[in-house]
Amino acid sequence: MSRLSKEDQDRIVKYFGKPLSEITSDNFKELHTEARKKFHPDNFTHFGDETVLEMAKERFQEIETLSSKVSAFLEGKASAATAPSDAESDPNVVYRSEGMRIDIMTSDAALKFRLFRSRLIDRGDEVKIKGTKAKLIAMENYYNRGAGFRETVKVMLAFGEQSDLMPVVEWLFRHISGVTSSFVIEGKLVPIDPYEILKAIRQEAVKELKA
Repeated sequence: MSRLSKEDQDRIVKYFGKPLSEITSDNFKELHTEARKKFHPDNFTHFGDETVLEMAKERFQEIETLSSKVSAFLEGKASAATAPSDAESDPNVVYRSEGMRIDIMTSDAALKFRLFRSRLIDRGDEVKIKGTKAKLIAMENYYNRGAGFRETVKVMLAFGEQSDLMPVVEWLFRHISGVTSSFVIEGKLVPIDPYEILKAIRQEAVKELKA
């Protein structure tokens, strides 16, 4: 079962309006939907202030990340056997990928630059995902085209042998949540949900037993 810190539990009350003890699998979907509507970045565009909009996007991403933690907690509470957590998978299994294609459709012109932490991206540029053995590789050249330009950010996800893929998924989800209209892995549309992303990456990765 996923653990939630005191800070997480305080944010649950702040964003979802109920303490964790009062949240169930039955009511959480509605609470999450209400929070998304209330705090969606589109609600703040009328301010015409990029700083306000960026803060709204960061808060929305925080809510989505928190939602994934609550969902994991509820799933683990209901049935530890079905919770899709790396910690509960076979410890002798490792995954690797020399390059898994990911297409990210977005209207957020800054998304690609946040992913690669650069304002100038050339094909083949790489960024390491902190705390993991994974990296993203740019498949095209990207330059600043201005706000509101709808595009598909094309990258490759590569990682060496590792059994814990959840930090990779959480990093991806934290960056794309709230600013992505579609997320495609190896040609397959994947729901923008951390456990659906985890499942899709596992399906496309090479699965091996530890030596």
